[in-house]
Amino acid sequence: MGIASKPGILRHAAMAAALALGAVGPAQAYIDPGTGSMLLQMIGAGIAGAIFYFRELRMKLIAMFTRRGATAAEDGSDAPSGDAPR
Repeated sequence: MGIASKPGILRHAAMAAALALGAVGPAQAYIDPGTGSMLLQMIGAGIAGAIFYFRELRMKLIAMFTRRGATAAEDGSDAPSGDAPR
């Protein structure tokens, strides 16, 4: 038997949550400029990281579904020189 199977338990939980949220007073707090700029930097780094992650994921998916081989820039290896034996 889960929590939702007992009659009235969800109603009592909702009333307790509403009472707890309704009793909150003003916080009298602030975010100083150093903390604000740190938060903006973390958000920017997260966005940049997501862009690079999904770009790499997209390239791997494209390589999986196409017949062309990966170029040296895509797979991270050095390009072969013209006079190297094959």
